[in-house]
Amino acid sequence: MPLKSCLPFDTVYLVGGTHGNERTGVSLVQHWGQSPSEIQRETFATHLLLSNPQAIEKNIRFIDRDLNRSFLPRLLEDRRNIDYEVGRAREIVKTFSAEHPGKRTFAIDLHTTTARMGTTLITNTVPANLAIAAQVRQKMAEVRIYSFDASDRINSCLRAAADGGIGVEIGPIPQGVVRHDTLAIARQVVRQILDAIDAHNRKTLALPDEETAVYLHDRHVFYPQQPSSAAPVFVHQALQGQDYHPLSAGHPIFQNLDGRIWPYEGPSPRYPVFINEAAYYRENIAFSLTRRITLASLLSI
Repeated sequence: MPLKSCLPFDTVYLVGGTHGNERTGVSLVQHWGQSPSEIQRETFATHLLLSNPQAIEKNIRFIDRDLNRSFLPRLLEDRRNIDYEVGRAREIVKTFSAEHPGKRTFAIDLHTTTARMGTTLITNTVPANLAIAAQVRQKMAEVRIYSFDASDRINSCLRAAADGGIGVEIGPIPQGVVRHDTLAIARQVVRQILDAIDAHNRKTLALPDEETAVYLHDRHVFYPQQPSSAAPVFVHQALQGQDYHPLSAGHPIFQNLDGRIWPYEGPSPRYPVFINEAAYYRENIAFSLTRRITLASLLSI
């Protein structure tokens, strides 16, 4: 799909607080509300959104359910569902669409993680989203691109309510904490994304390097099921903090304090991400696996 044929975006939303205890995005949205000049561009209007205000107030991830898993049509259309986050998702969909008839919206959703993910841009496989992410990667070599094929997982996130979107994920940083270095990185990334969208709208966005690495989501890896009387199982010390490093068969991934080790037994190589993410304990997810491919595999240049 030729990039120059992609339609421009009229409105960009900068979103913080989709998870109420990820304070970097909240702080930046509050800052830009007072100092908006750095987020303004000529080719689109920029709006700010604190997406989960009750969770932000309580400094918790969510009230009833994860807002970033609440945008599937079957949830939004079920009027019997009165979960707070589903209600917020309905309001956000209206904001992104009904309040901007005939205009194309783009959402930049700001997140942080307790995992050692560095700076990651999360997107689907839509060409414009990938091209914008790749442009940021060209400007900031430390940025990685984590992409999802179409699925309930990617279609249920806040960005799915807009015509285009990128999630910004930065870590490690504890939940509920604001730190200057993370704020500075997120601020720089947002500036680069806004510049790339502006170039996209002007049809001057450079064609991305087809060899740009993309980490394509493969599957989640769950903690081993153990009897309640068994010794606790946790991420192996050799895996901890090794996000985006290649994982091969036989590599230790879990251990317990009795000395038992669980090796990786899947296809190789795979690249783990969100290793030992605190927010995923409730889902028993230890980490996710990705395949490292080139942008050319996903995008017709």
